[in-house]
Amino acid sequence: MVMKRLALAIAAAAVGFAALWGSPVFAHNTLVEAAPAKDAALTEPPAEVRLRFLAELKPDTKLTVTDAQGASAIGEATIDGKSISAPFTGTAGGRYTVAYELMSADGHPVKSSYSFTLQLAQAPVVAESSAPPPPPSSAPPAAAPEHKAESTPWFPYIGGAAAAGLVVGGIIAFLRRKRGESG
Repeated sequence: MVMKRLALAIAAAAVGFAALWGSPVFAHNTLVEAAPAKDAALTEPPAEVRLRFLAELKPDTKLTVTDAQGASAIGEATIDGKSISAPFTGTAGGRYTVAYELMSADGHPVKSSYSFTLQLAQAPVVAESSAPPPPPSSAPPAAAPEHKAESTPWFPYIGGAAAAGLVVGGIIAFLRRKRGESG
């Protein structure tokens, strides 16, 4: 009877540990949403760059946005819970790189980057011609497709459930073997 209680206590502790180990508390902080999104092709400059993460951000979180020449393209960044944002100041078309650095709750640094492209419309070149200009179109401009960034990572939950299942299965097999030996 004592062995059975001990085995059940160990099983409960193992399941609790596996559930906690697989939870996002022990995971690295992950980018959940980004605006502008990774590899987005924008026709107008965004008002701001905003990144949202899985967990709360610490005050030392860094956000940089640079143009193709390496010049900064944002104003002062502000942190609000799980998000960091900064006004976008880039005016030229081209590729922009968004980079971030932060410290996860588990103490591991997270550093990554992605890029988006700003494709500004070129002013039409006026050529001298005797032909009348085409009539303006009454159709509304086509909206750019909305891009979603990475979704919430499920691997910590799946890993925790798998570990808990293995522990419980092992304990059940152990108890059945013990019961078979004593019966």
